[in-house]
Amino acid sequence: MRLPSGKRGGCNHIVSIVTMVTTPPRKTKIPNILGDWDDVRFFLAVAKTGSFSAAATQLNTKQTTVGRRIQALERRLGAKLFDRHRHGMEVTPAARGVLVQAESMMSNATAIERHLAGLDREMAGIVRIAATEGIAAHWLVPRLGVLRRTHPDIIVQVIAGDQVLDLATRQADLAIRFFRPTSNQLVAARVGQVNMSIFAAPSYIEHYGLPQKLDDMREHHVVDHTTLHSLPAMKPWSEVVERSTSVVLRTNSSYAAMEAVQTGYGISVFPDYIAKSSNLVAAPIDLKIVRDIWLVSHEETNKGARIRTVIDYVREQFRQDEREWFSTTPRSRSGNNSSIVAA
Repeated sequence: MRLPSGKRGGCNHIVSIVTMVTTPPRKTKIPNILGDWDDVRFFLAVAKTGSFSAAATQLNTKQTTVGRRIQALERRLGAKLFDRHRHGMEVTPAARGVLVQAESMMSNATAIERHLAGLDREMAGIVRIAATEGIAAHWLVPRLGVLRRTHPDIIVQVIAGDQVLDLATRQADLAIRFFRPTSNQLVAARVGQVNMSIFAAPSYIEHYGLPQKLDDMREHHVVDHTTLHSLPAMKPWSEVVERSTSVVLRTNSSYAAMEAVQTGYGISVFPDYIAKSSNLVAAPIDLKIVRDIWLVSHEETNKGARIRTVIDYVREQFRQDEREWFSTTPRSRSGNNSSIVAA
């Protein structure tokens, strides 16, 4: 091949050809508008709970962190996700389509997580147990010592409260509940029963006496544990509260209700087993309230080694204590220990 005349010009032609052949095409970088995929969890938590504070509690983080993550997500998407109302946060019309997709993403992610948890053979890591305040503080935690010694690499996280945590999304790995779950994916074993009675402190009895029958309750100061009213089994007690003309305290905390009764503030309803560790006195009134206790786990995660180990351990503790703690068989209702147990 004969080059064009002029050495300089010929070199320019060669360089141009080589450059054209060897330079790769420039790729267009697709912007990551969503940013951190974990922001989807924050978006869903606010959408479901209706507030930054409730979402923070669910996610075990700070309210300011939730607000900051939502604001950052709104900036990246260029759209407002929530409107603030008196009753809480509501998803905007623009974000409703995002909500559907986010729920699908979270459902797929948790399904993968549950599957992997079910295959997990490691005897190390966190196992989350959800329980009511009283069961958690005064029965469950004092019985975890042997588990700690035999399996030191298993870290038990006890989540105390009356809220019903979602085992499908792994808010907890197992739960101790006073009602049987309805989901077909949840495995429930009845591990005991408790009878509910009306209790008063000696200091209260000294001033106001102890009610002997239901009609006497109209004349007594009542401490209302409001969470109980959502349970059908507690209807007899709900009727007592409705008829009362002297409800002196309302609280959604069983521990707060117990503290109030212990100090003589009023009288309230508790499981009979509080008599094992308090000086409270039970009124001779049969409310005919018997509550089953259920140990609940998810069918996809309860086969993992450490979760199964904790389930079996807790179930064995219930078996050992069923006669003394979780039986409706009549027994003594007084004790010498001044510590207290809430439901």
